[in-house]
Amino acid sequence: MAPLVTSFAPSVSTGCLVRTDSVAQEMGYVPDGMSAAQWKQIQAKEKATKAKKKFGAVGPQSFQSRSLQSFQTDMEQGKTGHLLPVFNAKERIQRGEIKQEDIPYMQRGGNWDNSDVKGAKKVQWNSIDKKYKAQSSSSGGIDWMGVKPPKGGPATAKQKITPVPKKKNNNGWNFLKP
Repeated sequence: MAPLVTSFAPSVSTGCLVRTDSVAQEMGYVPDGMSAAQWKQIQAKEKATKAKKKFGAVGPQSFQSRSLQSFQTDMEQGKTGHLLPVFNAKERIQRGEIKQEDIPYMQRGGNWDNSDVKGAKKVQWNSIDKKYKAQSSSSGGIDWMGVKPPKGGPATAKQKITPVPKKKNNNGWNFLKP
């Protein structure tokens, strides 16, 4: 019975060497062909680029857009046209076939009014563009869902949006009935 009980007791090791100095060992990933300093430099650059981005913001972040209403108004007046993508844009610019402002702003990552292109003719803002810019730059951006209270006071009961209740039929499918 004694061997069974002692088999569960911790064993006492004899002759084992245990390191007792306090040298800290650093572990981490470094890609092949790079030094730890080079990898840290790349990580710092990526972190700085990531810090500039507004994650969670609504709408595009790589270019300055304009409102659809403003675009449609200018289309009706003949001041603007559809912006279709330009294929092989970089090569065509190098060959001198097109200018930088001929590339749609969404493709080049710029501004709709060409303010990002040096020497380009700037597109004039209309009253809708100015209102859109004022709305989007004021506290929290544009109220896409219509749930923010108007400026100057809290929302009244009439201004609140109430969701349409969903009714279930016998099969369990949800239908919205007028």
